Amino acid sequence: MSFTDWNLLRPTWNMVGLNNYINLLTSATFWQIARNSVVFALGVVSATLTISMALALLLNQWLVARGFWRLVIFSPHITTSAAMALVWVSMYDPKHGPFAAALGWLGLTFPNVLADTNLVLLALMVVATWKGLGFSTIIILAALQGVDRTLKEAASIDGANQRQIFRHVVFPAITPIMYFLVVTGILDAIKTFDLISVMTDGGPGNASNMFVYQIYQEAFRFQRMGYASAISVIMFVLIMSFTYFQTRIKSRWVSY
Repeated sequence: MSFTDWNLLRPTWNMVGLNNYINLLTSATFWQIARNSVVFALGVVSATLTISMALALLLNQWLVARGFWRLVIFSPHITTSAAMALVWVSMYDPKHGPFAAALGWLGLTFPNVLADTNLVLLALMVVATWKGLGFSTIIILAALQGVDRTLKEAASIDGANQRQIFRHVVFPAITPIMYFLVVTGILDAIKTFDLISVMTDGGPGNASNMFVYQIYQEAFRFQRMGYASAISVIMFVLIMSFTYFQTRIKSRWVSY
């Protein structure tokens, strides 16, 4: 279909060869969308895994009302994305949102982040990170609880401190889980659609637009199914290339 000019309405289509791909690869909009998608995916996964690791280590210790805090952290994961996005739109409100109110008490002004080309992608990354924290934290917590205690005790007897035990014993033991979270996290981030649809509509000026939302627009708003299919193919190649790259290098940092 990516080699055709089908507009979704005609029963027939014409073969246009590589025209859709040529138009894509020479389009500044496409490269902006590709950059947004890659930056968003890497940023969300890095932030999510870093914060999730810290939370999992905290929840793995003795803590008052530990079960309650686990529930609080996990609850965003099961929240409907569209409803969650609407709540965050209200929170980002530059006049009446809680962030604006908090800064107002300090005499500062909260910017309209969803209308700022320099801040909108970061604002979406914050929401996506918040939503993904629960799942990653619970998975990492389960991995931490599965680490053989005798290994940690042996390292402690040999004189290792807590930081050394984590670096040389605990983290290597949970690297298969971390590998899983890295791969699935990036795939999930690249296919983000609902946050963009509800919060920004891809704007301002395509500053928050990404692959899947652009595919939707090209196919169902502009009726350019061939062009949308070409974007889908390129996104597929990008995802497969990343997955292959991760599979090739996992032996360097994943311990089984």
